[in-house]
Amino acid sequence: MSLPLRSLALLSAVAVLLSAGPPAFAASPQTVFEQVAGQVRELEVLDAAGQVLAALSAVTIGEAQVVTQCDLVDGAAGLRLRAEASPRVARVAHADVRRNLCLLDVPGLPGPPAVLATGLPAAGARVLAVGNALGLGVGVSDGVVAAIREIGGERLIQHTAPVAPGSQGGGLFDDGGRLVGVIRYRKLAGQNVNFAAPAAWIAEIAERAAAQGELREWRRQAVAPEGEARWAELAALAARRSERVADDPEAWFWLAVASEAQGDWPAAERAYRQALVRAPGDVTSGLGLARARINQERFDEALAGARELLASQREDTRVWTMIGWIEIRRGQAPAAADALAEAMRLAPWNTGAQHLAATLAVNRRDWPTGVRLFRQLTRAEPANALLWIQLAEAQYGAQDYERALAAAEQLLALSPEHADGLLWKGAALSALGRRQEAIEALRAALAGAPASPVLAWLALANTYYALRLFPEAIAAYRQAEKFASHREAAQDSLGIALKDAGQFDAALQLFEAAKAKRPEDPFVWRQIGFVNAALGRSELAIAALEQSLKLDAKQAKVWHALLESYHAAGRPDDVRRVHARLLELDRVHAEQAYRDYLLPYESAR
Repeated sequence: MSLPLRSLALLSAVAVLLSAGPPAFAASPQTVFEQVAGQVRELEVLDAAGQVLAALSAVTIGEAQVVTQCDLVDGAAGLRLRAEASPRVARVAHADVRRNLCLLDVPGLPGPPAVLATGLPAAGARVLAVGNALGLGVGVSDGVVAAIREIGGERLIQHTAPVAPGSQGGGLFDDGGRLVGVIRYRKLAGQNVNFAAPAAWIAEIAERAAAQGELREWRRQAVAPEGEARWAELAALAARRSERVADDPEAWFWLAVASEAQGDWPAAERAYRQALVRAPGDVTSGLGLARARINQERFDEALAGARELLASQREDTRVWTMIGWIEIRRGQAPAAADALAEAMRLAPWNTGAQHLAATLAVNRRDWPTGVRLFRQLTRAEPANALLWIQLAEAQYGAQDYERALAAAEQLLALSPEHADGLLWKGAALSALGRRQEAIEALRAALAGAPASPVLAWLALANTYYALRLFPEAIAAYRQAEKFASHREAAQDSLGIALKDAGQFDAALQLFEAAKAKRPEDPFVWRQIGFVNAALGRSELAIAALEQSLKLDAKQAKVWHALLESYHAAGRPDDVRRVHARLLELDRVHAEQAYRDYLLPYESAR
């Protein structure tokens, strides 16, 4: 009997599956970790007294030999590898400083070596990062290969497996348990783009190290001036090396860093450009070049350079943060907000981007966003005084005075005499009606050195004014008037205090001067009208108040004052006309005005 074609096809497919043997499945992360955990070791960097300075990671790659990241171990007073039985002394055997990989000899080291992968992994391949993160012991995190990136002329593995300080020198393994890379780590303001050096480089360390003796010696010479901020000395060292070894990007980079530290931005720009010629696409040098241009106020060039970095580093949160900063300096707030939002999307705990975004929000009077971001920042860095100051300012701007006071008190708990903590404590207390306490705090702030003394003087003056202590308020406003950044606001408030204190001529002089500078400001015309009304100059008051209302017709208080001036001038028809307009804007004041000024006319009829 013949079988239908459909049945024959099904049998054929079954036969193929049976002949192929059992299907291959990738090992689970747990299985891979159990396989490779013994190949990754905890490495301790010791000082001369044997105390632990840093906890790192290392991968066993041969008999009594491990590989790790170089920069934190080369030149260390001592190295110790933790092993099952007892710690093992380690020493640097070969250092490839250009690729930042070191081979360490560890006599008597037990355990199997890692199996090295023969090539680079493909983008999207699953990888496990195994290392001594935060010095807590060997652990594992899961991710994928994001890309193979060419940086500084070398191809690095970009991956998404989370790493932390202490992970550097650990192993990046594929799902077959093969070592594909050695983990790198840099703390870069929330950097979420992680890299590993290809495992194939391990075999080249000894040969490359032999050719880098001069570079290692130069680095040793440069370490001391850099660590002690002797920038002129570092600049001289870097300049001499750049002359001897013109193709060394590192010499030009350190010359740029030393120039930047000394504020010589043109020299820093030249050196960063030379570093980039020798290491195209290097993000650190590219960001340095952008900083140099920003500090020379060449914002468009800085932005163009930063955007060029995105061509190969679109997921690098540092680049987006730099673009956000540049856009802030260019005055492009929406573009800045977009760039910083992308930086925070890539790295939610990028504190540099968060800080810029929070400051931008406060400057735009977006108080809820500013408060939210500064709250996150204070949770991340609770000992950072500046963040508590800025949180208090944002909460004050949001009129959440209780929380502004709490933020100021938190700062003062860290530093009891901090002038800015006292300033915002005083401002919040004043807004809460606790004005005597506010005066004490603000006086104490001014006795210190607040970052913005003009804000302290204005807060003190406003507090005195609220208490109707006009001489004290006037004196404080005159102190605030000395600061150019807030002179106009201080003079306006001073004029009001002088008016309310009965010093009408002095107040009028201030407002007339302001009118010459700001003829389109309804506030100035309004105050001139109020002062003339107080002096009994009804026609002058009417002219000024009418001009204020031409500029802003929705000022109920000014309509009320105009009605009073028309009444004083004996112009009942104008009183009725103005009353009708006031009735549209503020019925309560209109009814009071009717009783005070219109009813007598009605009764006289």
